[in-house]
Amino acid sequence: MGLPNASAVLALAAALLLPQPAHAAGTGHTTAHATGTGHVTGTAHMAGTAYGAGAARTASHTSGPASSAYGTVRRAAGTTYYVDAAGGSDGAAGTSPSAAWKTLGKVNAQTFGPGDSVLLKSGGVWTGQYLDLRGSGAAGAPIVLGAYGTGARPRIDFADTAVDGEGFGVRLKNVSYWEIGGLEITSGEQPTDRRRSGVLVVGEGAGAGDFTHIHVRNTYVHDVFGTDRRTGGINFHARGTSTGPESTWTDVLIEGNTVDNVADTGIQTMTDALLNTTWAHDLDAFRDLVIRGNTVTRIHRDGILVRSGLAPLVERNTTDRIGESTTSSLPYLDDIAVVAAQWMYATTDAVFQFNQAFRTRKLDGDGQPWDFDQRVYRSVYQYNYSQDNEGGTLLVMDQTDDNVFRYNISQNDLDRSVGVFHLVSGSGDLKVHNNVFYRSAGQTGQMTGTSTGKVAYTNNIFVNQGSGAYSISGNVTYDHNLYSGTNANQPNDPHRIVASPLFVAPGGASGLASAGAYRLQPGSPGIDSGVAVPSPGAQDFFGTALYQGSPDRGAHESAAAPVTTLLSDDFGDGDAAGWASTGGSWSVANGAYSQTSTAAAESLSVTGSAAWADYTVQGRVRLDNASANAGLVLRYADPANFYLFRLNDGTDTADLYRKANGTLTRVAGASVPIVPGVFRTLRATVSGSTVTGFVDGSQVLTWTAPATEPTTGKVGLRMHSSAATLDDLRVTTP
Repeated sequence: MGLPNASAVLALAAALLLPQPAHAAGTGHTTAHATGTGHVTGTAHMAGTAYGAGAARTASHTSGPASSAYGTVRRAAGTTYYVDAAGGSDGAAGTSPSAAWKTLGKVNAQTFGPGDSVLLKSGGVWTGQYLDLRGSGAAGAPIVLGAYGTGARPRIDFADTAVDGEGFGVRLKNVSYWEIGGLEITSGEQPTDRRRSGVLVVGEGAGAGDFTHIHVRNTYVHDVFGTDRRTGGINFHARGTSTGPESTWTDVLIEGNTVDNVADTGIQTMTDALLNTTWAHDLDAFRDLVIRGNTVTRIHRDGILVRSGLAPLVERNTTDRIGESTTSSLPYLDDIAVVAAQWMYATTDAVFQFNQAFRTRKLDGDGQPWDFDQRVYRSVYQYNYSQDNEGGTLLVMDQTDDNVFRYNISQNDLDRSVGVFHLVSGSGDLKVHNNVFYRSAGQTGQMTGTSTGKVAYTNNIFVNQGSGAYSISGNVTYDHNLYSGTNANQPNDPHRIVASPLFVAPGGASGLASAGAYRLQPGSPGIDSGVAVPSPGAQDFFGTALYQGSPDRGAHESAAAPVTTLLSDDFGDGDAAGWASTGGSWSVANGAYSQTSTAAAESLSVTGSAAWADYTVQGRVRLDNASANAGLVLRYADPANFYLFRLNDGTDTADLYRKANGTLTRVAGASVPIVPGVFRTLRATVSGSTVTGFVDGSQVLTWTAPATEPTTGKVGLRMHSSAATLDDLRVTTP
């Protein structure tokens, strides 16, 4: 693909300007947790084409008195100031289009207050000028910087201008409650070696402190070239020495912007708390931070970088050509060693979702689309798409822990760093589940990685048409993954499937919009063959709620097959009609079915049809005394022949027994912490000669009999010298 011109870049990002359901500013952005359900908002996917913007952004957080390029807005009354590069006059009042100011210097001389607006005339060009804005708005009355009239965006070309040696198109220093948008900002190549940013938001010096409500939206920043990593397209920075005051921000929104052909970084947050020892907010300088629906292309260093964020939400962004990828050959640009596309550093409880990343370069190292970097904890990448990134798919650095990578799709990332994963020594626990990793022929990098922390690969689909191997170590576990291609039998996966996953069109995606190529076709061995993962998230890659029956492998949770209910009994009618009991003392009380005697060696009650063959039985079971045991009976033919899936408090296990010709034999079991007096949901599926058991939705065991016996039978509840209670019994097929 050739390098696009400015019109092509804006066309690439056009889908970002489509309104979608909104987040309310200042609410809900800090609820996500990597081990919880996750943060899913708005529509499930982006529109777009190959290497396209694709992200349909959620609706605007806007305020202001006028309908402009920034949106129709409502806020408390203030003064609206107009600026017209061609027809204005700095001697005018500035309060109407016919009496507009002319220069940005006139704007810089004004201190604005709550409810004010500064609107630049569309089509206007201000060359060799910049905006250094003063004053703060208030809650419900932000200050708005936007556009008025029709035509092209107002263009600020700040060229080689500088304040205290630093260049910028728009600066917000030590202020709160500003909303800016609808502008074009550039500087072009300049001979002077200095820091430059398109939009610079900074807290520094005597006015530093705790700031809030800075929104940057729908702004086009391009051809800005700065000298080091603290510069770039849209740059938030808490600056200062250990003896100076510290700055923080809440309610930061960076949405729907296009950043193209920029050095150093596309969009970033930074605090000098990471560099000195006395500032306190090295892990939470940015709270209630949302970076959404931006397109970031042709960048010298990193694409989107969140430092020091507490529960940031980064979603529906596109990065393409990251890492020494600008058109500039200026001699003062940094020599870059490592880059990543969309990543986090010194951040906790982050959610990166519905993003897509293409063509990130491996320079001396790295080159991945996604990166849990140092001091990142309890964070998650989910529902993202990556393709043709040179360094592989995921980098995990040291000093990280309890992070999750789930329901993502990686197509032909090039694995030139270490492999699909680069897990640095010293990294902590990582859970990798329900992803798709597709590699065509010719790639040699490792398909998985290992480190000093525990890495669990579960329910993933690996398609390896190259020669990559799988990491084997005591810190890596594999369970219920599907493997296709080279080295498929290498991982020590007790529930592996080696087969074609039957994708719709493997290798046929070009972005989020076409990722349906990795849906599972009917008959796929990945359907209903996975294992339930604790706190798996709210949905699969395609927006389907989890789970639809038994979990699937890969990023697609296929719709559950139609279910026929054979029996349902919640004992709400106060009786046990249809049940036949032997041993013990049985009764219905408080809407549940209980057996209260601990004297009987075997207490058993059954119901249903002796003709039932393959089915699932589920019920809530409570052990009612210490060291008790009780569980569900399946395929009950008579007192001497049945299956039993039970909980045992004495051993803290869930066990499967087969009783044949009067002899009860334990055939499978798993460690499960048991607490008497607490209902647990047991589910057991019997299909042919295979029995599978679940506790609270998680599969704990499966066993296949050498012969199908018994072949049919009723269901029930059984305990031995124990008291127990059953509620909400349900039997379904298939």
